[in-house]
Amino acid sequence: MKAITALKASDDMNILLVTPWRPSLTGGISTVVARLTGEFKKKGHSVTIFVADRANRLRQIEALNDTPVYGMYLRSPVSADHPIRAVIMHYLWFPLTVIQLWWFLRRTRLDAILIQYPLPAMFYFGIVKRLWGGILFVTYQGNDAHDLSLWSLREQQLVRLLLESADMVLGVSRTLLSKVESVFQGIQLKRRQLIPNGAPLDVIEAVDGGSVDRSLPAKYLLTAGHLIHRKGIDIVIAALQEAKQRGVCLNLVVAGDGPEREHLQRQSCELGIADQVTLLGNQTHEQVLRLMKSCQAFVLASRAEGMPLVIAEAMACGKAVIASNVDGVPEIVQDGTTGILVPPENSTALASALIRLCMDPVLRDTLARRGKEWACREYSWEGIASRYLACIHECRSAS
Repeated sequence: MKAITALKASDDMNILLVTPWRPSLTGGISTVVARLTGEFKKKGHSVTIFVADRANRLRQIEALNDTPVYGMYLRSPVSADHPIRAVIMHYLWFPLTVIQLWWFLRRTRLDAILIQYPLPAMFYFGIVKRLWGGILFVTYQGNDAHDLSLWSLREQQLVRLLLESADMVLGVSRTLLSKVESVFQGIQLKRRQLIPNGAPLDVIEAVDGGSVDRSLPAKYLLTAGHLIHRKGIDIVIAALQEAKQRGVCLNLVVAGDGPEREHLQRQSCELGIADQVTLLGNQTHEQVLRLMKSCQAFVLASRAEGMPLVIAEAMACGKAVIASNVDGVPEIVQDGTTGILVPPENSTALASALIRLCMDPVLRDTLARRGKEWACREYSWEGIASRYLACIHECRSAS
């Protein structure tokens, strides 16, 4: 690791981070882009951000602190609603889009492009790569890999062009990389690498865990995320009802909002545990961290995941974690060592694990301590950024 972090000043690079969403928004990918930007700049590198925006002309649309954020509309030739119009407009604008991107890369003297969350329209970077000649990385974060099989054949072909042009394809979990390769049978990737996302250890350290809403239960389990079916919050609620039937009353606090909110409220009432479930709605990142520091344990019963950063955050907050054994989760939660894994969509097994953890403070404290040590060692953003930079140097040396 020392060899990775001790980069010479002569190795300073100009890096472009590409994302579908503006970094000023709250959310997983925006957080990843913001943290990588900060760490790259601390190490002496220049960073520019590109967003797939709606403007026809390339322009600066905002700034992340003092980092410029540019945007431009990347037209895809595929549209379910307007298929013919999409093809016509794509080919009309294609030359100008490529020229603008190429000019932008030359003007900013970029050394490397890092695409976070590749979408079909980002195939332009695969084409420009052949004109520009710098280093191109593509990183899979979660739904961008999970949803690949649902995309049309044409959309898959566009993404395949991008991946085969890239110097390296990365994933935040091994499972995501496997899913990508299972969809693109026979794809020829130059290099593949696992680099997880990090946890904001500096922010977590500064957060005061004693300032949560006093109306919350004195002891509660916490889950956090977008209220969608994939997150499995209905499974946690069902587990609470099973625990109650066994004589153990557990309280759940849910941080987040989404289309499943009304369903979850109705489910809690129908199961007779409405007084045990608190739906807080959307919370700021700092508020979620406060809730983490004050909870008994953190639970994530997702039906599918990439490498859920929220687990690393809960561990770094010093809390024991119970999670479903899916996708990239076992890569961060070591069952019985840094947390407890349960089969997905199994409320009975989850209820047993929740009861065990809440009734055994020694186990809870042991898992929490080991999990915090693991998270602080493996998921610092400084270390994650260093791994990206080491991969860039590897590709530059090879080329």
